Amino acid sequence: MRHAWFVGVVLLAMTVATAATAEKSKMTQGKVTAVTADSITISTGAESMTFAADAETTVKGKGLGTKANEKAAKGEKMTLTDSLAVNDVVSITYTEADGKLHASTIKIVQKAFSAK
Repeated sequence: MRHAWFVGVVLLAMTVATAATAEKSKMTQGKVTAVTADSITISTGAESMTFAADAETTVKGKGLGTKANEKAAKGEKMTLTDSLAVNDVVSITYTEADGKLHASTIKIVQKAFSAK
């Protein structure tokens, strides 16, 4: 009985911690207006938002795995500028701390059209 009570308390604590983390994360979508090695700026209509990005930021999108493999074969690493371009439409999951926005996940919704 004592063991079951302890397991219940641990599960409750994990649930509360997960809920608290989920509450901190926010999501937005917009068109990329600028991208550098460590930041991305998007336009969400009338508002412009800039997010910091680092090694913890995950970028998801069609073809990125293949591109990452090609760069790895050359001994290079994927960068934010390799993955994203101005006018791409992205969905960003982010957190806010001390007035600064940090992108945790960037998902490419639609690649910008490029005439070749």
